[in-house]
Amino acid sequence: MKRAIAGAFVALGFSIAALAMVALRTGWPHWDIVSALLTFYLVPATYAYRYIRTPEEKRRPTTARRNLLYMSIAMVTLWSIVGMVILPELDADTRLIAVSIFIVVVYAHCLPFALFPIIGMGLLALNLLPLAIQLTLLNDDSVIAFGLCGVMLLFMDVGTFCWLHRKDMLALKKNEVDGAPDQEPDMSEEGFRKRLVFSLHANSTPAVMMQAVAAFFMVITLRVEAYESLLWCWLLGYLSVQTLRTAGFLAHVENPQRLRLRDWRLLFGAGVVLNQLAWYSLLILFHDIMSGFSLGVVSGMFIVIAVISTVGITSDRLLLYLNSAMCLVPPVLILFSGEEVWSMVSLGMLASVSLLIVVENIHRSALHSQKGRLLQRLTEFRSREMAELNNDLTDARERLTEVNANLEKQIEERTEELNYQATHDMLTGLGNRYYFSRKVSEALKEQNDEQAGFAVYLLDLDRFKEVNDGLGHLAGDHVLRVIAARIANACGDQVICARWGGDEFVILERRDVSEVQVEEFATQLVAELRKPIDLDSGPVSLGASVGIALCPEHGTSAEQLLEHADIAVYRAKSRKTGVSVYDDKWGHEASERLQLVQALGYAIDNDQIEIAMQPFVSVEDGSLTGFEALARWHDNVRNVAISPGTFIPLAEESGLMPAMGRMILRKACQTLMKEAPESDLRVAVNISVMQLRQHDFVDDVVSTLAEANMPARRLELELTESVFAGDVLQIRQVLSTLRNLGVRISIDDFGTGYSSISYLRDFPLDTLKIDQSFVAGLSNGGEGLFSSIVSLAHGLKLSVIVEGVENRHDLDKVLSLGGEEIQGYFFAHPIESDKLGDWLEKHSSRPFSMKRRHLSVAVDNHSG
Repeated sequence: MKRAIAGAFVALGFSIAALAMVALRTGWPHWDIVSALLTFYLVPATYAYRYIRTPEEKRRPTTARRNLLYMSIAMVTLWSIVGMVILPELDADTRLIAVSIFIVVVYAHCLPFALFPIIGMGLLALNLLPLAIQLTLLNDDSVIAFGLCGVMLLFMDVGTFCWLHRKDMLALKKNEVDGAPDQEPDMSEEGFRKRLVFSLHANSTPAVMMQAVAAFFMVITLRVEAYESLLWCWLLGYLSVQTLRTAGFLAHVENPQRLRLRDWRLLFGAGVVLNQLAWYSLLILFHDIMSGFSLGVVSGMFIVIAVISTVGITSDRLLLYLNSAMCLVPPVLILFSGEEVWSMVSLGMLASVSLLIVVENIHRSALHSQKGRLLQRLTEFRSREMAELNNDLTDARERLTEVNANLEKQIEERTEELNYQATHDMLTGLGNRYYFSRKVSEALKEQNDEQAGFAVYLLDLDRFKEVNDGLGHLAGDHVLRVIAARIANACGDQVICARWGGDEFVILERRDVSEVQVEEFATQLVAELRKPIDLDSGPVSLGASVGIALCPEHGTSAEQLLEHADIAVYRAKSRKTGVSVYDDKWGHEASERLQLVQALGYAIDNDQIEIAMQPFVSVEDGSLTGFEALARWHDNVRNVAISPGTFIPLAEESGLMPAMGRMILRKACQTLMKEAPESDLRVAVNISVMQLRQHDFVDDVVSTLAEANMPARRLELELTESVFAGDVLQIRQVLSTLRNLGVRISIDDFGTGYSSISYLRDFPLDTLKIDQSFVAGLSNGGEGLFSSIVSLAHGLKLSVIVEGVENRHDLDKVLSLGGEEIQGYFFAHPIESDKLGDWLEKHSSRPFSMKRRHLSVAVDNHSG
């Protein structure tokens, strides 16, 4: 669009000059109409200016170019009509001047479309052809040559437009001169030389085209009938030289790497010299037909050629000087051919010096221009880099700001999460030990300030270890979550609850409460926790023991209160009361319990646990069938016998049970084989779930039997129903392995634990022992339940041992209801292992007599 503005004003200026000259020389009367026509140039200029001022995103290039073309066609058409009207009325001299100015106007019309060769050539044809045809048809010999000149000029301009299209479009796309826009320009000496050589070839074609037009005018000017054929031959030769030069230009632009820079420069210099020699040949060949006027025209034309030929070579000093010097030779020779030789020599030297000074300044200006363009490109490249860097930095800053915001948010969320994790148990969602201790400390501070009491509850689940180890940790975790939810629901919002660790929970009731109130709350909580919990393997019920400590009665620090609540828990577990409030006199019991655990461990390590044997008697004939091995411990330090009801639970709680169980099993087998090696009597040994979970339990049994040289069939392992709450698959596999070895398996204390008919059916069992509580219940109408258990066992093909028979009434009831074997104090109390031999001598040959309503024995039933 800038070209459109420039072309409009150039055309306007030269049009005004041409019309003014015509009007002054001919007095043409239509000046007013033509003046109105000149104002039409303001339309494309204004349109182009408004387009430039329009924001880039709102421009419509295709529409703008089309509208500008329509305006140009309109102007060209109008001027062609004006020219057809004016030219016939002009004399030869005026017509020559008008045509010369009109050519400039033609270039101005086509200037906006230099990048669009088809449109440009169309406008050229529309401008020149009508004028050329009109001049040819005027029947004036003096202007026919001008008509032919117009046709020649059209062809020259077509070539010029083709070159402009190639230079401005193809070379621009390839970025041959300055490199790709996104690449840094080469500022090295070699890179600058490449640019200069490329500039020589890229900018010289317009000079070649203009010299070709000048040569055509020269032929027209010198046209003499005798030399006309020779003139046209020279023109064709000259055009051939320019064609070769142009081909060299195009070859360099297409592939600058084809030759070295020095070779390209030599070829270009050869073309410059050949061009000047062609002009010399014109002067030499046609010097005879040049008169005074012709010599003046030729001299002036050579001066014009000297100026035109420097276009494109200003960046090369040697070629510029060579071309300028060769252009000066013909005018100087012409001047020397006249008079006043020395004056002419002085004038020629002055002109030469002046020309050389001008040429040097032009060269320096061209170099500075080239360097300036390189610096500009470098500046633009750096600016683009800086802009991209700034954009990247801006984007990075925005991203960093966003990341910082997200990071701050994540930090806040993570801080909240860490604070939550620091004060809460992740499994149950309740507060943790730290949280509860802090709340107790706050309650103690309030108690000191306001003299208000509060209660601390410590809750320990019963049999949770059996569920967790037997059914897996996933089941254990589910049980803990359910228990925690029940505790939270029971406590409400006013009471603080937390998980203390493992299967222990703590509760803080921050109000002044009495012992009756805390016991009532704890009892209700225990009842709620005993409700069945659904698992994949079936429902399971857990008990709980609660210990309570009151502030300030039972302590004035968190450590004291929790320690006393723990003592109360142990009290509740040992007495199976479920709930217990701390009593100050229990402090020494906890100390004794710790001492007892240490003494028990010492006794196990030093083989101080002994056994006593209680016999099994056959219901059928009263014969002795075997013994149950019972653990006995006499504390040698305090010289007291410790009840099995005390030290066996203590061994299970402290993890000493597996070691003590191995000891009892070994002593039971050794005792039986020592006192009755040749008999079929068996020994029954109680096995805990903890022993069954030992991976080497089967190996221990096998090695114990081998050590005692005892057949596996003479060993019976008694299990409590708690095994059914363990890992059923693992325990079944262990029992199956033992039973395949010949070991008998029995269920002890049936009916007091996790009884299940499916377990009795699926487990590899031999015997079912009916708990003594069912025998005691026979006096209160428990015959039906007892009979049902016997029938169930027989239906499952299990033998029945009835334990707890202590008098003849119990024996008569049992004999009437069924069973295979009987055990109880009526026959014998547990017999110490060192007295078993004497007892066997008295009873092995004289069995017990089993008769309904009367029982006679050969010896005293209560002896031993």
